[in-house]
Amino acid sequence: MAAAAGLHQDVLARILLLLSCIVDRVRASAVNKHWRRVSLQNPPPLPRLLRPSTARTETYRIFGGFVDLHPSFSDEGRGPRFCGSAPGGWFVMSSQPWRGHALLNLRTGERVALPERVRIPLESGVITCPMMIRAAVMSVAPPSGACLVAAVTSSQTNLAFWRPGMDCWLSAPAVGPVMRNAEDITYHDGWFCAVESDDDLVCYKPEIAHAEDGAPSLTIRHHAYNLHVDGHRTAPGEIVSRYLLPSASGADLLMVKRFIAPARGGTCRFQVFRLQEGLPASWRLYQMSGQVLFVGRACSKAFYTGHGGSPGYIYFLDDVYTGGPHSVTQQNEYPCVDAGGWCYSVPDEIQRCLPWLPPSDTSPCIWYHH
Repeated sequence: MAAAAGLHQDVLARILLLLSCIVDRVRASAVNKHWRRVSLQNPPPLPRLLRPSTARTETYRIFGGFVDLHPSFSDEGRGPRFCGSAPGGWFVMSSQPWRGHALLNLRTGERVALPERVRIPLESGVITCPMMIRAAVMSVAPPSGACLVAAVTSSQTNLAFWRPGMDCWLSAPAVGPVMRNAEDITYHDGWFCAVESDDDLVCYKPEIAHAEDGAPSLTIRHHAYNLHVDGHRTAPGEIVSRYLLPSASGADLLMVKRFIAPARGGTCRFQVFRLQEGLPASWRLYQMSGQVLFVGRACSKAFYTGHGGSPGYIYFLDDVYTGGPHSVTQQNEYPCVDAGGWCYSVPDEIQRCLPWLPPSDTSPCIWYHH
């Protein structure tokens, strides 16, 4: 045992890379100071908490709560409003409310400019208008040719889509259901899925096409679900916020409902549902075990803990505002207080286990999938 405790850091780093289970990584880091130091130098692929700021954008490890003093971020990481994140260090950002939209890799500084306007087909013709992104997700990160971006906007259209080469975003189809109050969006099984404030779900599948002039464009298929939800009703005075994400296996689409009671100090409980397709489709309560969910606007992701029988766990950020999802762009500052963890086996207890942070002056904290 003494020999194992003093393993060379290169050998220990290789061992840690083989530990895909979160619990095993935590136990390994607790062996002694040497194992903890090597474990922190070789982190698992779990997201970090990122606090945006015009002064300095910082990241925090979830296990240990230590600030990453050397994030190696590009200078463009200071000041933008972050609207979503993806693996590999990619973010959807906006340098100003109505312009400066881009895909940004904080690690490398690589930047892919996004259009400032959205094209809206109407019966009388096509119009273009400015748009502001509230939340956005990618199918895959650039430079993949399969990169598609879907955005929840604050403009004449609530959802818009883009692929490299397009000079304008394309609005969601005007036929069928129109989303007026989309709360969150995710990419699952080839579809962009958006959830409304009444739990309804609309899924979109952009497909590459070409306009008459040969310019790249998209055609968008869509499918709407008018869903029934099993579960507890909202108590008087509670605010409900919704997040979408694929399960850790990718087999299920999950909706996480977060209940906030301002009179009781903030977030008080969660419910997790999975989409049950059929006639009729519905949200069914999900028996979450063996998974940890990191939830946030357009940045949620699920991971296996490695122990199928262990109760599920949720880490959440301070990203809910009394004015509803649209008010995220209207805040003067973004507190980092109502954040923490929730365990499926202890449903009435919220753990304030994330680092306490000063308010951000650009956008809410977001998960950094490095």
